Amino acid sequence: MKKRILSVVVLGACASAAHAQSSVTLYGLVDAGVNYVNNDKGKSNFLMTSGVVQGNRWGLKGVEDLGDGLKAIFQLENGFSLSNGTLGQGGRLFGRQAWVGLSKNTLGGLTFGRQYDSIVDYVQPTSGIPYTAIASPFDNDNLDNDFRINNTVKYASPDFHGLKFGGLYGFSNSASTGAADSGFSVNRLWSLGASYTTGSFYFGAGYMHLNSPNSNTLGAVSGDYINVTRTSALQANGLATAVTRSNVVAAGGTYSFNGGKVGVVYSHSEFDSATDRLTFNNFEVNGSYYITPAFSLAGIYTFTDGKLRSTDASPKYHQFQLMADYLLSKRTDVYILGVYQRAAGDATVASIAPDSFGAGGSSAPDASTSKNQVLVRLGLRHKF
Repeated sequence: MKKRILSVVVLGACASAAHAQSSVTLYGLVDAGVNYVNNDKGKSNFLMTSGVVQGNRWGLKGVEDLGDGLKAIFQLENGFSLSNGTLGQGGRLFGRQAWVGLSKNTLGGLTFGRQYDSIVDYVQPTSGIPYTAIASPFDNDNLDNDFRINNTVKYASPDFHGLKFGGLYGFSNSASTGAADSGFSVNRLWSLGASYTTGSFYFGAGYMHLNSPNSNTLGAVSGDYINVTRTSALQANGLATAVTRSNVVAAGGTYSFNGGKVGVVYSHSEFDSATDRLTFNNFEVNGSYYITPAFSLAGIYTFTDGKLRSTDASPKYHQFQLMADYLLSKRTDVYILGVYQRAAGDATVASIAPDSFGAGGSSAPDASTSKNQVLVRLGLRHKF
């Protein structure tokens, strides 16, 4: 009888251990607040918007132990508007992320689905964007992950004494026509990146190449890249026809100290059309500091220097951001965010991340009628 009881206890313990090695986690974030914009198509405006500092989301992520250190992993992440309940990312059910794969500590991970590119994976941690989510003009370097990549195969290495690296390929999913630059070569994307951590220092670098994004809507990028805001912003800066090719390279570093962090980031983005090229160089410095365990300040300055090849026009932007954040608990905080942008050079008007103005506000770029624009936001954020 004692042996039988002991056997039941052992089997129960084994079952519990096996169950503990496999899990599914539900998580999410909601961010809502009120914006004041000093010049929204010539007039000041107040707006109730959501997902400005961080995009609203809920998701599922899971892991199953397959034995010998091999694990099955997945993540499904939905984006939505808290203001009106609509789906984000062009109405996709899991528009933020949707992937499945295998991982092993000694070999790394291989995943398949809709995922972030290498610049987001390796360089975004050096930017102040995770604190304020207001990117460079129309997020020209995708550091604010304005778009995700479809049809991807992605590899992420294990940690080699602080060094990590990886890459991603997004398939066109287009049938070949036999013509040049057709089939698998249109609307495809690939990217590479690496990071190195030693003590309080972190360094990350990445590269992304996108070919013929307007060729189809089935490929690596679709509605969240080929949208009115991005197209209009490029046209406003002189690129008259559709993008045929784009390249982005970025690098940055951070230093963490007791209670704070400082960082610098550089990115270079190129947008080619059939007859012209528009480039941007973005220079960012950022910092954050906890004045008390519950109260922190974060600031960013970004200078963007553009160049249009056909006319030698040079649109420029100066952007300053400051955010004060107070933790009501470990999961809930209130914040106030201020952003000031000044257009300079051949840039005619300011435009602070117009998509962030939300429903009822300005949905097209260059919403200001002057070279200056101010955005102030009071918000509440909760993580679960």
